[in-house]
This record gives sequence, structure tokens and C-alpha cells, in this order.
Amino acid sequence: MTRPFAAVRSLPRFGALLLPLLALLALLALPLPAQAQDLRSEPVYPTVQSSAPAQDEEPIRIPRVTAQQENFYLAVSDAAQDSVDTQEILDQVRQSMDLSNAKILVGVDRKPNNLTGAAQLVRGLLLFGDSDALSDDWVENGQELGYVGKGWIVVGVMLPEAPGAPTEVSVEPGRNVTPVGSGAEDRIQRAGRQQFDAQNYSQGLIEVARASATELKAPKDSTTAKIIGFGVLGLIVVGAVLATLIARHRKNRAAAAMARSKRGDMLVELLRQRALRLEKDGARPAAGNPEGPSAQASTAIKTAIPPLNARARQLAEQYQDGGPLGADRLATMESAFADQEVLVAGSKALNSLLGSKFRNKDDWNAIVLTHRERLEDTAQFLNIPSVGQLECVPRLRALIIEHTNRLDEMRQWAGGSQQRNQTTAQVLDELWIMHQELQREHAAAVQQASAANLKLIDSLRERMLGDRAAKVCSDPLSILDRAYARAEELAVVKQQENS
Repeated sequence: MTRPFAAVRSLPRFGALLLPLLALLALLALPLPAQAQDLRSEPVYPTVQSSAPAQDEEPIRIPRVTAQQENFYLAVSDAAQDSVDTQEILDQVRQSMDLSNAKILVGVDRKPNNLTGAAQLVRGLLLFGDSDALSDDWVENGQELGYVGKGWIVVGVMLPEAPGAPTEVSVEPGRNVTPVGSGAEDRIQRAGRQQFDAQNYSQGLIEVARASATELKAPKDSTTAKIIGFGVLGLIVVGAVLATLIARHRKNRAAAAMARSKRGDMLVELLRQRALRLEKDGARPAAGNPEGPSAQASTAIKTAIPPLNARARQLAEQYQDGGPLGADRLATMESAFADQEVLVAGSKALNSLLGSKFRNKDDWNAIVLTHRERLEDTAQFLNIPSVGQLECVPRLRALIIEHTNRLDEMRQWAGGSQQRNQTTAQVLDELWIMHQELQREHAAAVQQASAANLKLIDSLRERMLGDRAAKVCSDPLSILDRAYARAEELAVVKQQENS
């Protein structure tokens, strides 16, 4: 197959083709590199003045690569196809190519054509062919250093038009391709002369290709070695990184194990201490309404203490039996200790509130103050635009007035007033009921606001739903409420374990 280029016609009729023609002629007319010029006795490019009608009417055609076997490329023009056996050439050249590190491109054409000879066929293969033999920097350095890329050998063979006429052979090696001995390129040009003269063009091409592979030497392609080297280096780096990560992981694991062991030793003592304290100072019975929240909280806490203490002591004993302390086991010990702390704090708050009101004036005032803050949240909610449409608004407004008045009375009671002749258990129940009532109304208000697509500040929503108050409020009633809730949860867990 051949690649056609635009035919050159008369200038007045085909002026639009002037620039491509001049570019083609200029490129084909570029001088050969110094290492190949001394091998040519004929011009390697047509003169610009050449304007024979026959040449001007015919396009310049460059053969395409028609066959390839590993690093051997064969480009045969249509005119030369019937004169060569491509498969035979590939089969015969294979063994010689095993001895060469070069990539060899052999281009074959037959006269007559618009090329001046084999040397110009080489240049056409480089500049207009479909191989990668042209050097990447041919524009900048082609004239000084050659046009053939590193590791390539380009051979042009121009078969004669008439039988018996000489066959032209031109060879141009790449920049890093060196002759095995002096006169190597001349030997390549003479290699197939006998076969060419006998019109055995296939065998002649085989001899030229073999000579090109043996007479010229290209350095071994280091790409594979570099890839392997970089791969090995990459494996070493990856191995080093993995070793570092593994060592760091082991170090972190050892440090974490040591920290768990240290915390475990501490928890053993804390679990036993809290168990003794709960047994000694557990929640006292609330004298008053047995159905009131104070009595129910006291009963729930007292019921939760024995199984919690038994579990805490069992965990302490199991850890002391030896063996590493895993993260899950440590988390179980931490959970048991946290439950003990909640019940200890709740028992302390309940016992203190059920004692003398004069000794606990500050605790009662703290409860009143916390409740007032929740009422202030209610007022803030009522000030939200468009909230007046909600069903909960009248009840919330009434609740603010009602609870404010009752809080004033309880504060006076805590200060020693005799207007409210009530026991501490009764006052605690009343405050607790108010606390629960306000929580219910707040939850309903938030739900109605959400249904009406009213936007609430996140902090206000958390306080009204009791999320933040349940976590951070430090007044005795809030502490007691958390203990009561946890005691009921522990009772459910115990019931599930027994079922």
C-alpha cells in the first residue's frame, strides 16, 4: 500500500496547491546527516527547477507499513507488491532480528515514480510514513544530528523499472546506532546485489535486512530494565512503608494495651468502692405519697443497686484473674462504673433533699432556678413569629404564670416561711411533677412547630426537648431524674436477661 500526496500541476490553474507543494519539496530536499552523506553519489532530493510534465502530473506516493514482526517493519508500495514475498521475508529475517537491539524499517518501491532514488525514499518514509522512526526533535536538530530516531535503522530499496537494471539501496541509522566495523553501511548496500541482479528481489531484501541487523549495532533498550528497576525500588519503598506502618501499629497497640491495663487496674478499685458506697448510702425511702415520683425513684434506684453491684464485682474479679484487657471488656467495665456513678449521684441528691430543708436551702434554690430557666425558654418560644397560630400557645402562657407563682412560694418555703406546711418529700414531688409537666408541654410545642414548618433555634429545641438539660443541668432534681431514668433502664435490661 502507498500513501499518496497531492500532485503538482501548473501554477495558474492550481494555485491553492502551491504551499503544500513547496513544503513537500522543501522537506524532501533537506540534506542528509553527515554520517550518511558520504555514502551517496547521487542527489537525494529533486531540484525545485524540475518541472517535467510527467512528474508534475503524478502524485508522490510513500509506502505504508504492510507487515511487522516484533522490531522489523516492512513497507512495500503497490508497484512493488508483485515483486516481493512479504511472508518469506518475515520468516527469513526473524532469526537475524533476535541478534539485534534495533528497530529496522525497510521501505520498498519500484520505478518509475516521482522520487529520485532510494535515499529520497528513506526521507519520505521518515517524514511522511506511518512508523515512529522519525526523531522527536527532527525540526530543531534533524539537519545536524539526523532525522532517524534513537534505536532505529531505516533502509530504502528502489527496484528498477527494467529487468537487469541496478537496484538502489540506501540506509540511514539512528543517532545512537553505530557500525560494527568500518564500511558497514557499504556492506549493507552491497548485501543483496547478486540476488537483485538475478531479479530475486525477495531474497535480496532478506540479505539487506540481515546485513542491517548484523552490521549496525544499537544499544539495548533500557526501558524494560528501568521499569523493572523502578518496580523493584517501588517494592522496596512499599515494603519499607509497610514495615514502618506495621511497627507503628504494633507500638500503638502495645501503648493502647498498656493504657487499658492501667485503666483496668484503676477501675477494679473504683468498681469496688462505688459498690460499697451504694450499699451503705443507697437511696432512702421517701416518706410521703407512695405513688409520687420521689417514692418511685427511691424504689427504682434501690432495686437497681444489687444487680449492678454484683456485675461490677464480677468484672473486677474477672480482670484480676489475669489475661490481656481487650477494648470490649474495658468498655463493659467503664459502662458499669458509669452506671454506679449515676446511681451514687442520684442517691446522694435524693437523700439530701429528703433531709432538713434548712441544711439544703441552696439545693432547693438551684432546682427553682433551673425551672425558671425552662420557663424562660417557654417565653422565648412564644416570641417566635407566627407561633401564635399553634394550639399549644394558650396552655404555655398559662403554665408560665402558674409555675412562676408556685416557684415563688417554694422559694419562700425553702427560706423558712411557714405558709406552706409541707414535708420535703411533698415539695420534691410537687417540683418533680411541675418538671415533668413542663417537659410534656415543651415536647408537644416542638412537635406542633415542626408540623407548621416553623424554624426553631437548635439550642432552644434541644432544651425544650430535654436533650441538653438531661446532660448538663447540675441541679439536684436533674441529677435525680437522670438516676431514676437509668435505674428503670437497668431494670428492663435485667428483665430481658432473666427472660
